[in-house]
Amino acid sequence: MNDKIALVSCSGLSPLGLVVRAACVELALENDNIVASCITEYSAQPNNCAPILEDAKIVTITGCADDCASVILKEKDVDAVKNISADAVVKTYDLNPLDAVRLDDDGEKAVEVLKKYILNELEDL
Repeated sequence: MNDKIALVSCSGLSPLGLVVRAACVELALENDNIVASCITEYSAQPNNCAPILEDAKIVTITGCADDCASVILKEKDVDAVKNISADAVVKTYDLNPLDAVRLDDDGEKAVEVLKKYILNELEDL
């Protein structure tokens, strides 16, 4: 996993949206080759964000079935190499984050589980 990877994540206002954002930002801070990309900024100002995405493998991290990040990227003719469902990962571990503002106990655990899952998935890229 030496190539640059852009994690384009859910920015929803649900507890899982918070988990996804926290996991992606932490991974970007911990790994030099990972950047966390803001899908909302990309929607509003694609020209500012395009250079970040052009030279990276794009991985979307969804928070719910709406999969807004993937939908927005497709509208901008940007293809992701992988899509990871945070909801499926969290459910596998029987975690249920309930706070959309601050990470509760399950939210903190979900961030760690999701980070490990994402890193494992990135090994295949």
